[in-house]
Amino acid sequence: MKFYFTRLSIKAVLLFFVSFSSGLVYGQSLKGIILSSSTKTGIGFVNVVIVGKNIGTVSDENGNFTIALVNIFDRDSLRFSIIGYESKTFSVLQFREDSSKMVFLDLKVYKLLEVNVIYKKGRKPKEIIIGTPVVTNDLKSGFENNDLGSELGIKVHVRQGVLLKDLNLNVATCTFDSVTYRLNIYKSVNQTDYKNILTEPIYISFSKDKINNVITYDLSKYSIVVEGDILIALELYKDLGEGRLLFHTEFFTGSTFHRKTIDGNWSESPGVIGMYLDGHVIKY
Repeated sequence: MKFYFTRLSIKAVLLFFVSFSSGLVYGQSLKGIILSSSTKTGIGFVNVVIVGKNIGTVSDENGNFTIALVNIFDRDSLRFSIIGYESKTFSVLQFREDSSKMVFLDLKVYKLLEVNVIYKKGRKPKEIIIGTPVVTNDLKSGFENNDLGSELGIKVHVRQGVLLKDLNLNVATCTFDSVTYRLNIYKSVNQTDYKNILTEPIYISFSKDKINNVITYDLSKYSIVVEGDILIALELYKDLGEGRLLFHTEFFTGSTFHRKTIDGNWSESPGVIGMYLDGHVIKY
């Protein structure tokens, strides 16, 4: 990750570079396709990563992907994963020597948790904001490079069970006509590992003419419950072309978390982006 400050008149712009540089530019680019084992149709936007190497990509809407693999990775593992399907892992050498380059994923069955919202007599359930609404223009931050699979988000602690109502974004700058990201919500397993708690992919899209107001996305239909240490992130799952998206940011109120691939380690940078959730306190 690269990290620096620049100035716009009396304002500062903080850029989180979710980028990766390597001298291994001579790697062989291999193409493949990811298919559903039940329907034999392509699965779009699957994460493809070399486990533990911070190298990866995302398949296109038809399941096609291209990844650069060099010989030194032959003993490493290549993982294919997406919410809703069982992950599959091969050795890099095994995939390189597979002439078909076809990967089949099985549907995953989730055990859903029953959620009961507690209403006190004559009262609505308690509402709560998770995260930090940010409207100041003094600082802006966000993705600098559009690297497929990279993520940017916030970490919060939720003291009691909360049923999520919506996701809110305070966007400062958008040079794209429109953008689309994948939402990931992770629960802490230990101090370094996080598990995605979603049971189906959630895609967030908006156009640049909407950024003068808070961007709000309804989450109520997904019945998402959070508690404990939670990391909420947006993932670049689709090529957006040339452009930049920056969020309003407060420097002294927290940190922003980012990583290069879905399997990479999270890094932390000072300043929290305007990303927050609304929800209802529940008992389940």
